[in-house]
Amino acid sequence: MNNFDRFYRSAMKQLEFMKEDQRANIEKAAVMFAECMNDNGIIQLVGVDHGRSFAMELGYRAGGLMPFHQFNAKDLALRGVLSQQDIKPQNFNKNPGYAQKWVDLYRIEPTDMFLCTSRTGCEPVLVEITKMAKDHGHKIIAVVSKKASHNYMEKNPEADNILNYADLILDTCTEEVDTVVDIDGRQKAGQLNTICGNVLAQMITAETYRYLKNHDIDCPVLLSANVTGADVHNRKISDQYLGRWNA
Repeated sequence: MNNFDRFYRSAMKQLEFMKEDQRANIEKAAVMFAECMNDNGIIQLVGVDHGRSFAMELGYRAGGLMPFHQFNAKDLALRGVLSQQDIKPQNFNKNPGYAQKWVDLYRIEPTDMFLCTSRTGCEPVLVEITKMAKDHGHKIIAVVSKKASHNYMEKNPEADNILNYADLILDTCTEEVDTVVDIDGRQKAGQLNTICGNVLAQMITAETYRYLKNHDIDCPVLLSANVTGADVHNRKISDQYLGRWNA
């Protein structure tokens, strides 16, 4: 069997397991999304390292919902708050003092909620933002690999974790080492965590559509720029969030 077949079968098996294991939590997350949107809130997406891909999967893309805002560490450098060296992951992720500077860049309303994500959920800057969101009364969803998170906490018992502040936890259900294709009997390649996270994001989106429709609430779905009239449609549903989604 080819390695791409092995990876594909492993990925499909993992996704099927995650779908069933996280079914109830996906439905709960969709309700939280929909209630936030119906209250004119935005979901603040905060991801570090590969957790950024989860944020990018949801934030302002055709076929997706409008009310999302992505935290991006690059904004701190672009606006002269931190240097390019400061925002490198090996420096940025470990510094909880950067959290307030990051939050201060954006317009965050009381009706907003937070979705915070990384593989382990233990990065100090992400933990600090989650704590701040909790202190200000925002609802919080955490997305992690529970196995990777628990393993990290066992090795670093003094570390804090975003799981300690979340109202809902979504698990990518991947192993601590998420590679699945054997290369030479000594090491493996082909990671699953990002794939599982991105599919999880889209399943929540699909379930949010269903919830909004079933409650006769308009779905603020963004159209592709290739669709006639998309620019007018997208401006109409995004204008009410100006200065928030594109802060």
